[in-house]
Amino acid sequence: MAKRRESGGSREKGWRPIVGAPGKELGLPLKYLVVSGKDEMKISRSVDGKVEDLSLSGLVFTTPSMRIDDLHLSYDESPLVRNKLTMEIDLPGGKKITAIGEVAWYERSLTMRDQIYHVGVNFKEMSPEDRQSLKDYLVSIKKTVEAIALDV
Repeated sequence: MAKRRESGGSREKGWRPIVGAPGKELGLPLKYLVVSGKDEMKISRSVDGKVEDLSLSGLVFTTPSMRIDDLHLSYDESPLVRNKLTMEIDLPGGKKITAIGEVAWYERSLTMRDQIYHVGVNFKEMSPEDRQSLKDYLVSIKKTVEAIALDV
């Protein structure tokens, strides 16, 4: 996967996405909203995105803008005050998982005709039940990928 950078910074050490292959996003539906790191009562409206990569530690998704309702996805007023994302990910089979995370990096796509950003998020909070559902999903994908590789 190409190295992605946040404006003025680089990916956090230890970031490793995961399931999707370069050029092949997972395409899982995602709804997210931004919560101000300075004032937790300041919350954006919910916005749709698409998951490109996914792991137990985080995800990569696409979005058309880094600002929603005057809140930057990554920081509030200063890059030192981090905002949080509340995310709901639709897994196959109708299962939804919820997580809270922080943006680790972002970059504007240079290959897309429309303006699109790729955003890497580290999970900070997730219920044990949702973590298990995510783990089960990741195991099922790995088995599917291995089965396809054996047929080639």
